[in-house]
Amino acid sequence: MKKPNLIEVKTQTEALYTLRVLTNNIDDLLTEIADLANNNKKQFQHAPVILEIENKHFQANELAVLIEILTQNDMVAVGIRSRKQELIDFAKFSGLAVFGKSLTPSKPKKPKKIVNDEPNPHQDKVYQAPKIVANKVYSSAQVVAMDSDLVLLGKVKSDAEVMSYGSVSAYKEVQGKVFAGISGDDKATIFIQSFNAQLVSIAGVYKKFDVVPTKLYARSVMVDLNKGKLRFQIV
Repeated sequence: MKKPNLIEVKTQTEALYTLRVLTNNIDDLLTEIADLANNNKKQFQHAPVILEIENKHFQANELAVLIEILTQNDMVAVGIRSRKQELIDFAKFSGLAVFGKSLTPSKPKKPKKIVNDEPNPHQDKVYQAPKIVANKVYSSAQVVAMDSDLVLLGKVKSDAEVMSYGSVSAYKEVQGKVFAGISGDDKATIFIQSFNAQLVSIAGVYKKFDVVPTKLYARSVMVDLNKGKLRFQIV
């Protein structure tokens, strides 16, 4: 007797949206996506989205932040379409689908607010694919990403040190010390999903926290250098 099939394959007609990302300016993307979600709640709430990334300077840590922005706006990133191997590798590690090139040629469009032709701050540095640490970083442990960005998927405990030649992106609470741009890259950035750090440093410019300010504590925070000083932005 033939065993009955337990899985049926069906063709679906639900909308699958593609967002063409033309810039790596996180602030502009945050504003644009928030406006899109707020103005089209019925259309985009919990909608599956493919990120088509054309900006050649887009980095893996910026992709991680973009995915978080979508989540905060009740949109679901299900995959990416990109020619950049670093983004493809990060997407595969994160469980996202990787789609091939667009089936239809792109039509010329008028520039939108999110279009930014300015080069990415990282362009002066050529890094390898990011070093990804999935496990918790325990107290007194030290993690170093040589010639690459660093992506942390687990919690960073108090007195642990995480260091990167490039940028650092942490997706759990950080209680320890974070060093980005340790080779002098003042264009490196730090993203922390839940901020409780003892110290953050970019290219030798650092800020130590005996007590984390209330406005930063447990918030999603992006840190960069602006005119030689650390700048903290709530994401």
